[in-house]
Amino acid sequence: MHQDNSPWRPVVNPRLLTGISALVMLVCAVGCTYQPSGGLMAGSNTPFTYYSTAEYPKTFVVVDTRNGDNIFEMHIPPGKALVVKFVKGQGDDAVETPDIMRYSVFPISDVSGVLSSSITVPDPYSRRIDVFVTEGETYTPPDPNREIRTDEKSDRPPGWTSEGGPSKDVGSDAMKFYDPS
Repeated sequence: MHQDNSPWRPVVNPRLLTGISALVMLVCAVGCTYQPSGGLMAGSNTPFTYYSTAEYPKTFVVVDTRNGDNIFEMHIPPGKALVVKFVKGQGDDAVETPDIMRYSVFPISDVSGVLSSSITVPDPYSRRIDVFVTEGETYTPPDPNREIRTDEKSDRPPGWTSEGGPSKDVGSDAMKFYDPS
């Protein structure tokens, strides 16, 4: 048997190892989510998320700043989120479109998923992202002549009694009481 006389001997504490593993898993779970703030590890190399709601529906546009052309335009449906990620150097033309934009539309409640669609785009210095809030649902004010229910006797239905229970005005068939036709 070999004896090690060195003063350094690695000691692995199981609690420390478990804690570090849990921390790494937490960072991966929280940092790799699709959310407008970018998640825990937000940066220009992470996916960008754009929510569209009924009140604030959005249109997402990628513009080529060299000539002003719209390369990509999407009206994000209300209740959905558009997630885009730009990947450097994977485009089909090293000069005009050297990068690729991967994207997908998810329900707002989803926090992860596969970016299944892609399009080649210019480099970061030659593209611009425009996000427009389009016209959403308009507010319709209530009709001022509508009936408003109050707790006055004249507003109470015909079978109502203050004591409750069966009434002589209510027949045996409840459907005929509410819809006599």
